[in-house]
Parts: sequence; C-alpha cells; structure tokens
Amino acid sequence: MTVSGLENIPQPPFIIAANHQAWFDPAFIIPFFAERPLIYTMAKRETVFNRGWKRWVLPKIGVFPISPNRGELDEQGLRSVYQVLDRKGIVLMFPEGRYSRGRALRPLKTGIGYFALQAGVPVVPVAVAGTDRLIPFRRIEVSVGPPVKPDVPAWWELSRRVNAVVENVRSALATALRRRRE
Repeated sequence: MTVSGLENIPQPPFIIAANHQAWFDPAFIIPFFAERPLIYTMAKRETVFNRGWKRWVLPKIGVFPISPNRGELDEQGLRSVYQVLDRKGIVLMFPEGRYSRGRALRPLKTGIGYFALQAGVPVVPVAVAGTDRLIPFRRIEVSVGPPVKPDVPAWWELSRRVNAVVENVRSALATALRRRRE
C-alpha cells in the first residue's frame, strides 16, 4: 500500500471526497487521518442498515443512515452532515454516488458542492486505486490532494457556484487518479 499527500490534510472541519470502488474503501482512507475527530460517513439505510446488528454497530463507528430519493438526501441525512461539520468534524463522502470501476471516475453528484459552500468548509480530494478487486499482494494506492476551498464569487448564482466547486473536486480526483497511473 502506498499513501501520498498526507501534508495536504487541513485542520477540521472539512469534507473528504473520495472516488468509490468498493464497500470497503473507507478502511483504506480513514486510517491515514487523525484519530480525532471521528470521521463520519453515510450509508444507504435500505441496503447497509438492513440488519439489527448493523443498525447497532455502524453508528458506533461513525456511519449514519441516509435514504436518498432521486439523488436527493433525506432531511435527517442533511442535518447529520451539517451537525458534524458544525461541531468541527469530518465527513467522508463518495460523490460519485455508487461504485466506479478501475480509474474511470463517474460524474459527481452536486451535493458535495452544496455542503462545502453552505458549511464554508474545504473539500479534501482522496483518490483510491486498486480496491475494485481485492487480490492478495495487489497494490492499493491512496493519494490525498490539496484542499478545494469553496471560494467562488458570491455574486454567481448558487447553481453556478455549486457546479464550480464540484468541477474543482472532480478535476482534483481525476488528476490524482492519472498521476497514480504514471
């Protein structure tokens, strides 16, 4: 396993935006950040919180349920993200919304831009390569990019500001994925 860019990690609060290749991606991202504050992440209520033991253990390790509907988070999920950031915490998000394969990056959802703008926190892009298939002795690469600050002009309409933040995050992830390949 190789990790680069740890010097890019800012002081909390911030959002970690990572590409998403498999359900166990958080296990290859979270250990490289400070132990405190706890890094929170969200998981789909209907598929991940579908057993009693999961509903009991997952919140204890920072996973909270969401119920997305047509790409929109439920109100409790939205509140949870803002509460964590307001308490100077860290939220890990996978803005692709579902798994990508290989180094191809799926289009990013705009929610990450809204969260960053409205909470006024930077987004730390983290590119993970090699987790699409777990094979013994296969190389896993994690690259932490410089924080993307939501500092777009305030006079732009909200959707334009959100799209600019999302594009900056997408560009940072794509660059990191390309760099790891070279």
